[in-house]
Amino acid sequence: MTEEPTTLHAPDILIVDDTLPNLQLLASVLKEEGYKIRPANSGEMALQAISKKIPDLILLDIKMPQMNGYEVCEKLKSQDETKDIPIIFISALNDISDKIKAFNVGGVDYINKPFQFEEVKARVATHLKLQTYQHEMAQKVAKGVEEINALNQEIIDTQRELIFTMGEICETRSKETGLHVKRVAEYSYFLAKSYGCTEDAASMIRQASPMHDIGKVAISDEILHKAGKLTPEEWKIMQTHSTLGHSMLSVSHRPLLKMAATIALEHHERWDGEGYPYGLTGENISLAGRITAIADVFDALGSKRCYKNVWKLPDILTFFQSERSKHFDPTLVDLFFANLDTFLAIRDEFTA
Repeated sequence: MTEEPTTLHAPDILIVDDTLPNLQLLASVLKEEGYKIRPANSGEMALQAISKKIPDLILLDIKMPQMNGYEVCEKLKSQDETKDIPIIFISALNDISDKIKAFNVGGVDYINKPFQFEEVKARVATHLKLQTYQHEMAQKVAKGVEEINALNQEIIDTQRELIFTMGEICETRSKETGLHVKRVAEYSYFLAKSYGCTEDAASMIRQASPMHDIGKVAISDEILHKAGKLTPEEWKIMQTHSTLGHSMLSVSHRPLLKMAATIALEHHERWDGEGYPYGLTGENISLAGRITAIADVFDALGSKRCYKNVWKLPDILTFFQSERSKHFDPTLVDLFFANLDTFLAIRDEFTA
């Protein structure tokens, strides 16, 4: 007796042959091996049996009336739920072209009649073991993919946490509340969605925007905390925070950090080209940079800073109207005004 396959259940084998003696003979031989045998004397009966329960392996005759073995095999291989069933053809046809066709339509093996019983048992056992191995490998691959995805998600989550924490640290050093970066993140996300960005793109802008001012960590306290207007020389130094932030973040090739680097570099560019550091114009400024510019300025004007008092809302709105197509992307300004209630709700939600 051949070695029993290492499966958790008695393997279910469907034998399809229109000759009753062949069915009985194969069933008798394979039952001795501990297999569960289901006979079918036609292609149609075989398909009905498979629709009720998918077998672990099929022994399939070729020459049958109405639907031959090739047709049965092709039908099974065309369906997702049955395409992986191993099919061993059993036939008296001995021409090489018949065997080639059997393999071309999806068969895994070919046994000639009259049967050599030890050969039948050995080939059945081999293909059942291969099927078990393939299932085990598929499970291992699936588990591996799941673990890789989990690790990737952990990396992404760590990046998000790091970016947000660094943004808060930067704002704290600037003597501004960490709620500023939270509000900027939420304003940016909502504006991106209103603009038509996908959920993934809008979420990435939300996650990256808190790092817009990270370059300020390299600016001296004397300049950063100065009350009142900066001198021209001090202002030039302050402006370097955009390129400094970009340099800090651009060393990474991760998409989230690359976007954060772009936002740090471009959030002080202006639609009319009068911004810094490069004087970019219009859509030459990244969408993420244009969105964060509006979110940052709206929140900054409504917050007390060392160099200014809080602006009243009507004054902020007048400023945005006057800076449409100058400082800011006109389309984004229109979306800001169309959704002002939502911006105010976000402001109120993240207020100390």
